[in-house]
Amino acid sequence: MKIFCDYHPARPAQWNCASCEANYCASCVTKRPVQQYGSKKIYYFCPKCNVEVDRLSAGNTITPFWNRLPRFFVYPFHPRPLLLMIVLSTATVLFSGPGLLRGLIHVAIWGVLLKYSYAALKNTAHGSLSPPKINSETISDDFQVVFKQIGIYIAVGIAFGLVVGAAGPIMGLLFLGFAILSIPAMIIVLAATSSLLHAINPMVFARMAWRIGWGYLLMYLFLSFLGGAPAVLGRYVIAYLPAGSHLFLLTMAQNFYTIICYHLMGYVIFQYHEEIGYEVGFDEEELSGQDETIEEAAHHGILNSVDILIKEGKIDDAISLIRDETGGVISELDLAERYYSLLKIKQQAPEMLEHGRTYVDLLAQANHKERLCEVYSECISKNAGFTASASTLFKIASCVNEAGNPKGAIEAYNRFIKTHPKNPLIPKAYFLAANIINERLQNPRKAAGILNSVIKAYPNHEIIPYVKRYLREITLT
Repeated sequence: MKIFCDYHPARPAQWNCASCEANYCASCVTKRPVQQYGSKKIYYFCPKCNVEVDRLSAGNTITPFWNRLPRFFVYPFHPRPLLLMIVLSTATVLFSGPGLLRGLIHVAIWGVLLKYSYAALKNTAHGSLSPPKINSETISDDFQVVFKQIGIYIAVGIAFGLVVGAAGPIMGLLFLGFAILSIPAMIIVLAATSSLLHAINPMVFARMAWRIGWGYLLMYLFLSFLGGAPAVLGRYVIAYLPAGSHLFLLTMAQNFYTIICYHLMGYVIFQYHEEIGYEVGFDEEELSGQDETIEEAAHHGILNSVDILIKEGKIDDAISLIRDETGGVISELDLAERYYSLLKIKQQAPEMLEHGRTYVDLLAQANHKERLCEVYSECISKNAGFTASASTLFKIASCVNEAGNPKGAIEAYNRFIKTHPKNPLIPKAYFLAANIINERLQNPRKAAGILNSVIKAYPNHEIIPYVKRYLREITLT
């Protein structure tokens, strides 16, 4: 039975805390990377009781193959398999025709495709969802596995002949149906054991298929569709395209669906590795693409603990945790957002306004204009004397104007001018305020007065040519 995160019920849990009996997903658990001998090792701790947690079974977090079918079709379009398919299909066309040598080349081409497909199966079975590299190790090493797979089909053919000879054609056909149904199981056993004898042993492959259960039958159904797809494409699509492209396109289709089939079988091994006793040895951090620095992990650890306390209704504890862990110095936007919201909920206005200066700076840096205007408005409503850093206040004025509040923008520019009188952006602030007064508030006389004052006060500033030009436009109108 799948275990889900206590705080994100729709997400499978990856860790369990034996102390408080809580289950956590990757978003909740606290990660602590430690540099050891030049490499990074990550330790996982409970965000509630700070005890090291136990990793749950990997099978609890693996997405079932039937929920990710579209991704299987994208797999061969990765540059590695796509390049291989094009090269092999081109070679098939170039060496088409009768002749022993050409026939041997076709067999070699098929062998290369089969070897790469098997490498994709093995790669996927170990939890890597990226196609294997195209190199000598992938193509030539352990090439005997290709002959072992051929051996599976030879063994099925020999057994079919023996059954027909001993029990007649009807029993032979029944046996053949069972054998075809069992071929994916044989290939999976071969991947798991590297033994041809195990792969063709009914006691082994039948038991393996039984352990997978109805998922095996569903996989076989998809494999059947995939196996017949090239013939359908050839009959109803490729046949209507230019004749010179038929062989190339048909070969591409065969290569495409072959790689998908082996990738699918590899994923089934990955999904059911516990049932079939296959050691995958994958890293969930690598699969999820997470590569945090020590500082980022520490920040996320605080944030996870805060979110859990909030969900449990422990607002005061969450506020205290942020204060204790950060010392009042918050540099991450999402943590600053939590702290501001918590202070607002608890109506701690002095602390909220003090933190608000840091929060609006972070919002301005992240260019979150709408939220920046909202927080600024909340802060000045609590205290008319609220201000921020020069760059942030200047940006607030622009954002407030963009939000359709020209009077609020003028107020913000005035606040900027009064609180930062020696800032080099003061002339520009006057100019922008005059622009708003003229165009948005329809008061050209007042705007002209401001512009004349700027020209007198800052005659050598770089913005003066623009000020004079705009003043002439106002005067002419």
